[in-house]
Amino acid sequence: MIVLQSLHKCDSSSRVVKKYVILSGVDGSGKTTISKLLASYLSRYGFTCVHWFRGTHLFTSVLARFLSRFSVFRGDCNPYYGVCTPDRLRALWVYLEFLSLLPHYFARLLLRRFCGFVVCDRGVLDFVVWLVITLNTLRVLRSLCGRFLLRLAFRERVVYLYADLDVLAKRADVPREFIVKELAVYNALAKYVSSCSIDTGAKSPWETLRDVLKCLEARWQDRKH
Repeated sequence: MIVLQSLHKCDSSSRVVKKYVILSGVDGSGKTTISKLLASYLSRYGFTCVHWFRGTHLFTSVLARFLSRFSVFRGDCNPYYGVCTPDRLRALWVYLEFLSLLPHYFARLLLRRFCGFVVCDRGVLDFVVWLVITLNTLRVLRSLCGRFLLRLAFRERVVYLYADLDVLAKRADVPREFIVKELAVYNALAKYVSSCSIDTGAKSPWETLRDVLKCLEARWQDRKH
């Protein structure tokens, strides 16, 4: 496969844009597996970094673990922490999640400057979906933070990975009901923020990697012209 062979000819001002890749998708869609394979492939062309984030990081992670001790906060809205945020605290929790994301987002911007390639396992789109699903409300999208995050997500032009519900349910370590909600929100938003979509359900990881590389090559050629 011939991909990215002309990247070394790009001027330094375009490299930051061209060498930044974000894989987004539902739990079980193959993001982590493909990001590792993609990083391994790209490493032959230059130093490659992999960066991951989701939601409920840093102090919100600590806070969620603490709140899970109280019955009023217990629930399956956030399956990783076993908590549900009460209605009256949802607006506050959006801002807490946003603040906990900022260090990771700034770290990603730094990596774009110092790494030859940056492969991102999840992006702002995934964070927005995480907020919508774990807080169980679409009002997140209309909040000040939500609108700002959507603007960032629109700029990322992610590669969206997806699969059928049954396939996702077998792969993921979260309840099927959680995946159903995730898939609905992802499918609604990805059509606006993704540069291409790839069905990973019936493909091996290597076949998916091939499709991702084709997608990236087409995107980078478009930008070049």
